[in-house]
Amino acid sequence: MTMASSVDVHESTALTTAAFMQELSDLDDLTLVKATYAALESGRLTPLLKEELRCRIQSRRLSEGKDELMVEFTAPTKDEPRPEELAKLDRRREQNRRAARKFREKKRNKTDILMQETHRLEASNDTLRTEISELGKERTRLLAVLTEHAQLCHMTKVDNPPP
Repeated sequence: MTMASSVDVHESTALTTAAFMQELSDLDDLTLVKATYAALESGRLTPLLKEELRCRIQSRRLSEGKDELMVEFTAPTKDEPRPEELAKLDRRREQNRRAARKFREKKRNKTDILMQETHRLEASNDTLRTEISELGKERTRLLAVLTEHAQLCHMTKVDNPPP
């Protein structure tokens, strides 16, 4: 396709679209105009097909001598739940409350037990640290006594001091 023919196609498309829009604005059927604009905006033919089908049904009804079909769509209303549904909902809510309360109580008890265990282990750790410190002091004292004894006593070898 050459450059000149490409321009001709665009010009003819623009003229066709302009003519189409002029014809569309001349129509008296507002629903058809709305359906056409909806089809143009969405890029689908569904709104036009629905409108065409509605028009065919109306014309067939009128040719058969029937009244024009008026369809009104009302938003669905939310029905009130039945008493048994309300009772079931209340039972489930109460069951959920009990389960949540039980879970929280169990969690609280577990936390308390862990806190008691932590305090007990910390106290035990403190006791053991104190005992280690006292044993270290006693070791130092005993090493001093042993060193002093080794210097005074000739029966032990001075060459091999204790660690």
